[in-house]
Amino acid sequence: MPVQKAQKEPSSSLDYQMMVIKEFIDEFYAKTIYRDKKSASSNFPPQIIKFLFAFPDEKKAYRIGELGVNARVKRSTMTDMVDRMEKEGIAARERDNGDRRVVMVRLSDKGKRMRKAFYQGRRQEFQAIFSQLTDFEVNTFISSLLEATKILKKIK
Repeated sequence: MPVQKAQKEPSSSLDYQMMVIKEFIDEFYAKTIYRDKKSASSNFPPQIIKFLFAFPDEKKAYRIGELGVNARVKRSTMTDMVDRMEKEGIAARERDNGDRRVVMVRLSDKGKRMRKAFYQGRRQEFQAIFSQLTDFEVNTFISSLLEATKILKKIK
């Protein structure tokens, strides 16, 4: 489906604002996530990627609740994810020595390798994307994203 271009309307128009956001999301996905079906990102289902990056530090163990917050999913959903990832050998549960009721989750060596492989593949993809732009364009793009992120964080 062709991407519609935002028409020249006042930037205060809600329809215009919505179209600009839609165009950005469409272009971002087209140029990154769906750019190449053979890309590293397509090797793993989104749920596994979300799980792997719920660990801010791959060397540490986390409570299921913390992982849920990091992955932006409900605790029950994270519990199900941990069950599946444990069965696939991607993660392991362990008991907290100080309190045996507390269950911690750690990435297995396989999980760490998968996370590293995905990250390296994404680096290569973004390097290929950014190599098509000038340094000025890359800096403008990154600065704009930083500013947009700041603005989005103000929204409750």
